[in-house]
Amino acid sequence: MTKKILILGTLHGQAEAMDVCKSIGWTVYSCGFKREGPGVDVADKFFLVDILDVDGVTALAEDLAVDCVYCVGSDIAMPTVAAVSEKLNLPLFHSCEITDILHRKVRLRAFLAARGLSRVKYSTLQSVSDLEQFSDFPAIVKPADSQGQRGIAKVYCRTEAEAALPIAVKASPTGTAIIEEWLEGREVSVHVFVVEGRVRFFLPSDRFTWQGEAIGLPRAHGLPSRWLDDYTVLVIRKLVDDFVEGLKIINGPLYFQLILTASGPKIVEVAPRLDGCHLWRLIYERTGFNLLLATFRYLVDGIWEEPRLREDSTTHVLNFFLAEPNGLFYSANFSPLTAGSVSYLEYQLAEGEVIRDGGSPVTRVGYFIEELS
Repeated sequence: MTKKILILGTLHGQAEAMDVCKSIGWTVYSCGFKREGPGVDVADKFFLVDILDVDGVTALAEDLAVDCVYCVGSDIAMPTVAAVSEKLNLPLFHSCEITDILHRKVRLRAFLAARGLSRVKYSTLQSVSDLEQFSDFPAIVKPADSQGQRGIAKVYCRTEAEAALPIAVKASPTGTAIIEEWLEGREVSVHVFVVEGRVRFFLPSDRFTWQGEAIGLPRAHGLPSRWLDDYTVLVIRKLVDDFVEGLKIINGPLYFQLILTASGPKIVEVAPRLDGCHLWRLIYERTGFNLLLATFRYLVDGIWEEPRLREDSTTHVLNFFLAEPNGLFYSANFSPLTAGSVSYLEYQLAEGEVIRDGGSPVTRVGYFIEELS
């Protein structure tokens, strides 16, 4: 019998997931609060249901009799995925409790501190008076439960923190912000997949950030990492293993973001999902392993095949095309600049389409993967 899946959201990451599911013969439904994004047309049928509306998504999933509800690349969708899946007893990677810990930065920091992992000085903020408990500058102020780079600011003193606080609080659905000591160093990402309580897939990659107003915005990812030596890889692997054991992760993907500080790697964030940067395609180009397909296969069918990773001397880099929002998109303005060969190229807007404003100084309008010797 054909499997039926409901994907929450319709932007490019979700459209890729739909394509993968359709490639193996599944029927794919999608939903969103408005008819926008490529996933509207990729899905077999689209429904106008807000992905934050747990009751609405539950009713839709029940009416469609789907085998699974899922999403990739979206922090705000994951609590709904967990809640609906638990209500309807559908396949689920991470429980509502685990999803909530990873979704809320304050809870994540408290968990890490309790386990002695990646200790970072931080405080929860809801008003200016809460800043009295914090004195470690420079620091970063950010919403405690938002998505992307919205409402984030680097601050060098309490006065700057006071100015940044209202912006961070406004970007938080719960009106809560967090301030953390600034971590200096290169950034790496780690894709992890857990099967029956054991890490079966562990793949670090370099994360290059945009040097502009949006702090932490990725502009490129490199695989394999050129920044990690063997010892640091072992340190990160132990961090990941201890994290999985401490949070009692049984199955599913995790996406770690870390900073390589002078005192060692520090966990910045952990997402209970695949990344939102199309890195499954970078992994596929570099290794031949389709992590996106493997994720859905394991979620729905319980099938995990140990990946055979192709190794050679090349490096693959995924580069984003970034543009200021509200202008018009023309592909001629975004040509790959590379010293190597381009193995994949995708523009995500039509010619002459308005570049959407996602709340950041720049918007992704496409990406390409280059292969370097």
